[in-house]
Amino acid sequence: MFDQSMNPPPIDAAEFEAHKDLSGLIIQFLCRNQEKGFSAKEIGNAVGLKEGDVNNSLLKLSFSDILGELTGGLISRKHASSRDQELVKIEDVTINGVIYYRCVKKRS
Repeated sequence: MFDQSMNPPPIDAAEFEAHKDLSGLIIQFLCRNQEKGFSAKEIGNAVGLKEGDVNNSLLKLSFSDILGELTGGLISRKHASSRDQELVKIEDVTINGVIYYRCVKKRS
C-alpha cells in the first residue's frame, strides 16, 4: 500500500522561483570572485545555501557541460555573467578529497 505521508508537501510559487536558478546565483558568486577557488561548503556559506544544494546545482552544470561537449554544441547550456554578458565556464579541481570550483571567463 502506498503511504501518502512519504510525499513532500507542495511548495508555493515564490519558493519554486527561489530554488529554480540556484546555479545562476552560484555562477554569479564565483565570477565575482574569480581570483579564488571555493568548495561547495564555502559557496553555500557565502550565498546562504545548503552545501547539498550547491553540490547538486554544480553537478547539474557539469552534466550540462559534458552533454554540450559530447554533442558538439548541438545541446548546450550557456552561462552568461550578469555583469558583462561574457560566456563563463566553471572549472573544478579536487585537492585532498575536496572539490574546489572557480569561474573562468571566455570570449563569446
